[in-house]
Amino acid sequence: MTFTALVFFLLGTMNAILAIDIKVSVDNSKLFPPTAWKNKLYYVSKLSFTSFADANTWCAQNGGGYAAEIDSTEELLVLQQYVPSTELDRIYIAGTDAKKKGEWLTQRKQSVLHVFDWSDGEPNNTGGQEACLELYGNLQGRMNDCPCDKLTVLRPVLCEVDLF
Repeated sequence: MTFTALVFFLLGTMNAILAIDIKVSVDNSKLFPPTAWKNKLYYVSKLSFTSFADANTWCAQNGGGYAAEIDSTEELLVLQQYVPSTELDRIYIAGTDAKKKGEWLTQRKQSVLHVFDWSDGEPNNTGGQEACLELYGNLQGRMNDCPCDKLTVLRPVLCEVDLF
């Protein structure tokens, strides 16, 4: 752990200015400017994907992260400020109810998600095929259920990486 990271850890806070100094192994031409909150760095791909699995793999291969897992209302509020700044319409985040409809879990740890801010009329499982989560960039970062694969509308991904 670097001295700078240790100082921020002890203070219990991080901000977007620190995100500029953090060395994450990513090609900046492939992502939007990152943001940081607490001990996490968030970044959005400029590439779009046909499946959640491909999007999540991209996070791991570009910065060592994973699709963002929203664990608290505060984290959701931070991301709802960040996502619209990308000017993207739809962005994958972690979450699936494929095992049991209406019970949303993270794909990585299979932990239950408790924080939601659904768009009007969501989740609606259109066509019985919507088992993943996305944030609408053009609707204040509100949530929608969406297909996990075979997408007709490709989606970028919001990645998160633990800083320490």
